[in-house]
Amino acid sequence: MQGGVLLSVCATACAAVIGVRQARKETREAREARDSVWRAPFAGTGTGPGAAGGRAVFGAAALLALVPFLLVTLSHGYGTESRISAVPFREILDASAHADVDLSDVRAVNLVGNALLLVPFGATAAFLWSGRRHVLKTALAGAAFSLVVEVAQYALSLGRVSSVDDVLLNTAGAALGAFLVRRRTRRTRARRLTLPRPSRAGGRS
Repeated sequence: MQGGVLLSVCATACAAVIGVRQARKETREAREARDSVWRAPFAGTGTGPGAAGGRAVFGAAALLALVPFLLVTLSHGYGTESRISAVPFREILDASAHADVDLSDVRAVNLVGNALLLVPFGATAAFLWSGRRHVLKTALAGAAFSLVVEVAQYALSLGRVSSVDDVLLNTAGAALGAFLVRRRTRRTRARRLTLPRPSRAGGRS
């Protein structure tokens, strides 16, 4: 689990860099279109030049971001048989009820790890959707993928606990990744689009 968390942190950093670079590219295209038609009709909508190529890049990045998640969740556990925990928040509340829980505690590592593992996926998948509600769409995709993995854990008898809390934590991680990156890229785009328009020789600025 610790190795998976480390991989997730590295993947999150890579996803953030990719997101910022893509936001700068989209902003540059939007500014060029604004200079020609005053306001680009596709600015920020995901339908402008290079949008399809950008989504392909983020689709590939999202798939790569799932690798640490799959390596951790589909490896064989420490148990001898698979179990199901279908009571929401039971494991979360049990871990948080102990005041001495730290990062050396397997329960804390499990909670933090399940939340972090899908942050890279959320950070990249957030750019796959056109229109609005990127965070909600990414969270739903993360929840669906996590649910499939939990079912696979039980069906493959990996000696793990297939828990609804894992799905909730994975979903929260995906939503967090999408929220942080989209918020950052929105600020970058807004700051660049509010810069003064370049003046042209012999014309108005």
